[in-house]
Amino acid sequence: MTIRTRLLSCALAASLLLPTLSSARSISEIINPSLPTITRAQFISASFEALHLMKTDGSCSLPYTRAPRGLMPTLCAAQDEGVLDIFGLTKAYTLGQNITHGEAIEVLTALLNTQQHDDVTSFKDVKTDREKQAVMNAIALKWMVPARANFFGLSRPLTGNEAVALLATVSGKEGIATETITISLPSGASDTPLPKQSLLSAVWDIINRDYVRRDKIDMDEIGYKTIEALVNSLNDPYTTFFRPATASDFQSQIKGELSGIGAQIESRSGAIIVVSPLPGSPAERVGIRTGDQILEANGVSLVGLTVEKAVQYIRGERGTTVTLKLRRGGIELSVSVVRDLISIPEIQVSWQGDIAVVQLVQFGETTEKRIRSVFSDISLKHPRGIVLDLRNNGGGLLTAADTVVSNFMPKGTVVAKVQGRSQTTQEFTQDEPTISPSVKLAVLMNKGSASASEIVAGALQDHKRATIIGTQSFGKGTVQEVLGFRDGEALKITIAQWLTPLGRPLDGIGVKPDISVEKTTERDEQLARALEILR
Repeated sequence: MTIRTRLLSCALAASLLLPTLSSARSISEIINPSLPTITRAQFISASFEALHLMKTDGSCSLPYTRAPRGLMPTLCAAQDEGVLDIFGLTKAYTLGQNITHGEAIEVLTALLNTQQHDDVTSFKDVKTDREKQAVMNAIALKWMVPARANFFGLSRPLTGNEAVALLATVSGKEGIATETITISLPSGASDTPLPKQSLLSAVWDIINRDYVRRDKIDMDEIGYKTIEALVNSLNDPYTTFFRPATASDFQSQIKGELSGIGAQIESRSGAIIVVSPLPGSPAERVGIRTGDQILEANGVSLVGLTVEKAVQYIRGERGTTVTLKLRRGGIELSVSVVRDLISIPEIQVSWQGDIAVVQLVQFGETTEKRIRSVFSDISLKHPRGIVLDLRNNGGGLLTAADTVVSNFMPKGTVVAKVQGRSQTTQEFTQDEPTISPSVKLAVLMNKGSASASEIVAGALQDHKRATIIGTQSFGKGTVQEVLGFRDGEALKITIAQWLTPLGRPLDGIGVKPDISVEKTTERDEQLARALEILR
C-alpha cells in the first residue's frame, strides 16, 4: 500500500506546505504515521474520531475480563456497532494486538454500515461473508486496492502510514498531506517491461556469478541506484525518487518542521535557483534574492544536482552556518547564513486607509484554515478595496488555492484545469464568497510567485475579478504526486499540468500582469499602483 499526495509546491529548501484540517485534528495527529504497526484498539479509537462517531458513557458489559478504563466509552460504542465481534468474543483482551488490513476494512464496514456489491470471488484469501463484504466495500469505495490480481492481502499488518491514508480516504479528511488517498502498486502488474530488461537481468546474473567481491555488494545501494538512474533519465526536475531518509525529510518539509535558511529553490537546466527567500528568514536577512543561482554549499558544488539532493547540503541544524556561493547577474559572490527554525506567519493583514492589504507567504495549513475567516472579518469593515499580495509566494496546496479564490467568486467557479495523460479534470470553489463583488481587488505578483500563487492569479484574471499588478510570475504549471512505499521510500512524479480556467498553460510562461510595474528598492511602486487603482 502506498500514499498518494498531490503537491503544487514549487520549492523544497526551507519550509513547505502544510496540510489542513479545519477545526478538527488531522488524521496524522490522531495516528502517528511513522508507527510500523497499529493495534486494534488504536485503529478503533482513531476511526471513531476521524468519522465523528458518538461514544457512550462507558457503562456497559464487555466480553473481556479486563479492558483499559480510558477506552471504555469507545469500546462500548464499538460493541454496539458489532465491531468487537470481528476479533472474536473471547474473554482475553485481544485489542492490543496488531490490526491487519482485513480487520481494518471490516471495522470500517461495521461502523459505516455500508454494503457495496462487487465480484470478489477471485481473491484466494477472501473466505468469510464478513471478509467478502469488507473487500467489496474497499474496492467499490476505493478504500484499498488488492495486493495482487488474485490475492487481496487481508492478513498484512496495517502500518501507521497506511492507517492514516485509509482513514483520510474514508473520512475525507487530510492525512499526512492534502488530497491523500490509498492505492496499491501490484507487483508485476505492468504490461510494459523495463527498457533493456533482458540485458539488465543478464548483467546482474553475470555479477552474481563472476564478480570476485560479491560479498562486498550492498544490495540496497544497487537497487536504489538503479531506480534513481531510471527516474533521473526522465530529465524532469520535479520527478524524484526519495530513499527512506530523504522521504522522511520531505514529509517533515510538508509539515513545516525543518530548520534551514528559509529559501525556496528550484532546479532549472541543472542549476539550483532561488525562487524566493521567505519573509524574515535567514536567507532574506543576508540578502539572498529571487533568481540567485546557488553554485556551492560549504564548498560542495550543487551544479547538476536535484533539488532534493541540493537541499541536503543547504539545510542543517539550527545555529550552524552554511556558506553559499551565488551567481547573480554574471557576478559570483559568497554569503554565510546561520540556519534557524523556519516559522512563517502565512497570513499578514494591514490597512492602507480603507483598503485591506493581505499578504500570503505560502499556501499551507494556516491559509486554508484561516483565510476565509480573515476575509470575513475584513468584509465586516466594509473595505473600499483589497490588495492580495502574492509576491515571493512559492506556492503550496491546491486546496488552499481553491479556498483563497472562493472568497471572491461564486460557489462552483472553476479555479483551474488539471490536464493528465488521459483526462482533464477541473477544480471548483466549494464555498460561497465572503467578499462582495462590488469590492475591487488587486493582486500583486513577481517572478517569485509560483505554483498555487499562479493558480489564484490566473483564475482571478480569467474571471476578470482582479487586476494583476507587478511582474511576470515564475511559471510552475505542473502537478506532482508523492507515492510512499512500505519500506519508507517515496516517488514524487509529475502526473499532470494545470491550466487556467480559460485553458491557458502557464508552465515555463507564468502569469502576465495586467499592469506591469517593477519594484524599486526605494519605494514599493507595485503596492502604490494597486492602491491608486483601488481608490
